[in-house]
Amino acid sequence: MSRMAAVLGVLTLTATAAAAEPTAADRFGWMAGCWTGHRGPATFTEIWTPAGPDLMVGVSVTVVPGKPSEFEFVRVESRAGRVFYVAQPGGVPPTDFEWSAAASGADTAVFANPQHDFPKRVAYKKVDATHVLAWIDGGADSKNKMEFPMERGGCPGR
Repeated sequence: MSRMAAVLGVLTLTATAAAAEPTAADRFGWMAGCWTGHRGPATFTEIWTPAGPDLMVGVSVTVVPGKPSEFEFVRVESRAGRVFYVAQPGGVPPTDFEWSAAASGADTAVFANPQHDFPKRVAYKKVDATHVLAWIDGGADSKNKMEFPMERGGCPGR
Protein backbone atom coordinates (compact mmCIF):
# COMPACT_ATOMS: atom_id res chain seq x y z
CA MET A 1 0.00 0.00 0.00
CA SER A 2 2.84 2.44 0.76
CA ARG A 3 4.34 1.79 -2.69
CA MET A 4 0.99 2.64 -4.33
CA ALA A 5 0.69 5.80 -2.20
CA ALA A 6 4.19 6.85 -3.25
CA VAL A 7 3.39 6.32 -6.95
CA LEU A 8 0.15 8.28 -6.61
CA GLY A 9 2.01 11.05 -4.80
CA VAL A 10 4.59 11.32 -7.59
CA LEU A 11 1.84 11.33 -10.25
CA THR A 12 -0.04 14.05 -8.36
CA LEU A 13 3.10 16.20 -8.04
CA THR A 14 3.86 15.71 -11.74
CA ALA A 15 0.32 16.64 -12.77
CA THR A 16 0.35 19.66 -10.45
CA ALA A 17 3.70 20.86 -11.84
CA ALA A 18 2.43 20.45 -15.41
CA ALA A 19 -0.78 22.31 -14.60
CA ALA A 20 1.21 25.08 -12.91
CA GLU A 21 3.39 25.66 -16.01
CA PRO A 22 2.99 29.35 -16.87
CA THR A 23 1.18 30.20 -20.09
CA ALA A 24 2.58 32.62 -22.67
CA ALA A 25 0.27 35.32 -21.28
CA ASP A 26 1.53 34.62 -17.73
CA ARG A 27 5.18 34.61 -18.75
CA PHE A 28 5.15 37.58 -21.15
CA GLY A 29 2.06 39.53 -20.07
CA TRP A 30 4.23 42.45 -18.97
CA MET A 31 4.82 43.13 -22.69
CA ALA A 32 1.11 43.88 -23.22
CA GLY A 33 0.20 47.45 -24.13
CA CYS A 34 1.36 50.23 -26.40
CA TRP A 35 5.06 51.12 -26.50
CA THR A 36 6.80 53.95 -28.34
CA GLY A 37 10.45 54.79 -28.83
CA HIS A 38 12.89 56.74 -30.97
CA ARG A 39 16.16 55.83 -32.61
CA GLY A 40 17.70 58.69 -34.54
CA PRO A 41 14.98 60.10 -36.79
CA ALA A 42 12.91 56.89 -36.53
CA THR A 43 9.84 56.59 -34.32
CA PHE A 44 8.69 53.06 -33.62
CA THR A 45 5.55 51.81 -31.94
CA GLU A 46 4.73 48.30 -30.76
CA ILE A 47 1.28 47.21 -29.66
CA TRP A 48 0.95 43.88 -27.82
CA THR A 49 -2.24 42.21 -26.66
CA PRO A 50 -2.82 38.88 -24.93
CA ALA A 51 -5.08 37.04 -27.38
CA GLY A 52 -5.42 33.90 -25.25
CA PRO A 53 -3.50 32.00 -22.60
CA ASP A 54 -0.96 30.70 -25.14
CA LEU A 55 -0.91 33.59 -27.61
CA MET A 56 0.14 37.23 -27.58
CA VAL A 57 -0.31 39.20 -30.80
CA GLY A 58 1.53 42.34 -31.75
CA VAL A 59 2.22 44.79 -34.50
CA SER A 60 5.18 47.09 -34.91
CA VAL A 61 5.32 50.23 -37.04
CA THR A 62 8.41 52.31 -37.78
CA VAL A 63 8.17 55.80 -39.27
CA VAL A 64 11.15 57.72 -40.63
CA PRO A 65 10.39 61.16 -42.09
CA GLY A 66 10.61 61.09 -45.88
CA LYS A 67 10.53 57.27 -46.12
CA PRO A 68 7.69 54.77 -46.43
CA SER A 69 6.50 53.40 -43.09
CA GLU A 70 7.58 49.87 -42.20
CA PHE A 71 5.42 47.35 -40.35
CA GLU A 72 5.83 43.94 -38.77
CA PHE A 73 3.33 41.40 -37.51
CA VAL A 74 4.61 39.60 -34.42
CA ARG A 75 3.31 37.04 -31.98
CA VAL A 76 4.42 34.97 -29.00
CA GLU A 77 2.80 31.56 -29.05
CA SER A 78 3.04 28.21 -27.32
CA ARG A 79 3.21 25.12 -29.51
CA ALA A 80 3.60 21.60 -28.17
CA GLY A 81 5.11 22.81 -24.90
CA ARG A 82 7.58 25.22 -26.57
CA VAL A 83 7.26 29.00 -26.89
CA PHE A 84 8.10 30.98 -30.01
CA TYR A 85 8.40 34.62 -31.03
CA VAL A 86 7.16 34.71 -34.61
CA ALA A 87 8.17 37.68 -36.77
CA GLN A 88 6.71 38.71 -40.12
CA PRO A 89 8.36 41.98 -41.21
CA GLY A 90 6.38 43.55 -44.03
CA GLY A 91 4.04 40.56 -43.95
CA VAL A 92 6.63 38.11 -45.37
CA PRO A 93 6.41 34.44 -44.37
CA PRO A 94 6.96 33.94 -40.62
CA THR A 95 10.31 33.31 -38.94
CA ASP A 96 10.33 31.49 -35.59
CA PHE A 97 12.63 32.38 -32.68
CA GLU A 98 12.39 29.92 -29.80
CA TRP A 99 12.21 31.17 -26.22
CA SER A 100 15.44 30.52 -24.31
CA ALA A 101 14.68 29.85 -20.66
CA ALA A 102 18.43 29.83 -19.91
CA ALA A 103 18.94 33.34 -21.33
CA SER A 104 15.67 34.76 -19.96
CA GLY A 105 14.56 35.89 -16.53
CA ALA A 106 11.39 37.05 -14.78
CA ASP A 107 11.55 40.42 -16.55
CA THR A 108 13.51 39.42 -19.66
CA ALA A 109 12.42 37.34 -22.63
CA VAL A 110 15.07 36.12 -25.07
CA PHE A 111 14.09 34.26 -28.25
CA ALA A 112 16.72 32.67 -30.49
CA ASN A 113 17.07 31.23 -33.98
CA PRO A 114 20.76 30.39 -34.56
CA GLN A 115 20.06 29.42 -38.20
CA HIS A 116 18.61 32.84 -39.11
CA ASP A 117 20.95 35.32 -40.86
CA PHE A 118 20.17 38.37 -38.71
CA PRO A 119 18.94 38.74 -36.13
CA LYS A 120 19.71 35.49 -34.37
CA ARG A 121 18.07 36.71 -31.16
CA VAL A 122 15.11 38.97 -30.34
CA ALA A 123 14.71 40.08 -26.74
CA TYR A 124 12.61 42.25 -24.45
CA LYS A 125 13.46 43.46 -20.95
CA LYS A 126 11.01 45.10 -18.58
CA VAL A 127 12.95 48.04 -17.15
CA ASP A 128 10.07 49.25 -14.97
CA ALA A 129 6.28 49.68 -15.24
CA THR A 130 6.61 52.30 -17.98
CA HIS A 131 9.77 51.29 -19.87
CA VAL A 132 10.82 48.30 -21.95
CA LEU A 133 14.10 47.70 -23.77
CA ALA A 134 13.87 45.55 -26.87
CA TRP A 135 16.91 44.44 -28.84
CA ILE A 136 18.02 42.26 -31.70
CA ASP A 137 21.49 40.82 -32.04
CA GLY A 138 23.66 38.34 -33.88
CA GLY A 139 23.83 35.91 -30.93
CA ALA A 140 25.04 35.85 -27.34
CA ASP A 141 28.68 36.65 -28.27
CA SER A 142 27.93 39.06 -31.10
CA LYS A 143 28.88 42.71 -31.01
CA ASN A 144 26.19 43.35 -33.64
CA LYS A 145 23.29 44.56 -31.49
CA MET A 146 20.51 47.08 -32.05
CA GLU A 147 18.57 48.40 -29.04
CA PHE A 148 15.07 49.86 -29.03
CA PRO A 149 14.22 51.61 -25.74
CA MET A 150 10.48 52.18 -25.44
CA GLU A 151 8.10 53.76 -23.01
CA ARG A 152 4.46 52.97 -22.40
CA GLY A 153 2.37 55.35 -24.46
CA GLY A 154 -1.11 55.96 -25.66
CA CYS A 155 -2.37 53.55 -28.28
CA PRO A 156 -2.81 55.04 -31.76
CA GLY A 157 -6.35 56.17 -32.49
CA ARG A 158 -7.04 57.33 -28.95
